[in-house]
Amino acid sequence: MTRNNRTSAPVPRTAHLSTIAANVIPAYVMPAAMSYLSALALDDARLAAASVTTIAVPSALAALAVTFAPRGRHRLVRVLLAAVFCAALAFIASFTLVHTGLAAPTLFLDAVPSAVLGGVITAARTPTRKKES
Repeated sequence: MTRNNRTSAPVPRTAHLSTIAANVIPAYVMPAAMSYLSALALDDARLAAASVTTIAVPSALAALAVTFAPRGRHRLVRVLLAAVFCAALAFIASFTLVHTGLAAPTLFLDAVPSAVLGGVITAARTPTRKKES
């Protein structure tokens, strides 16, 4: 019996902590800040509470998901797939929470657009190929 001594290509490491932080922190902070400032201007307590929960969290989770997603050559395709993927995940999570009575129906208006924007922005600003480490 002979062993096959093929050398395999090095397996790239997953995203580094700095990459995760660089994608997720802005995806949380920016929507939270923008919607909270809008809530202050409109004197809307519901929007202020939603700013740091149902608006910022889905955006950060979408950025995290896109950070670990495979990358290809075509940025437009990656951005569109990120939008569809993040919208579908946010919709399913929102539907489940609303259907079980754990959240109000306004969650759809907060979470789904926020997840789409977080995913699209992260997909658009990440490099085409992952760095080999």
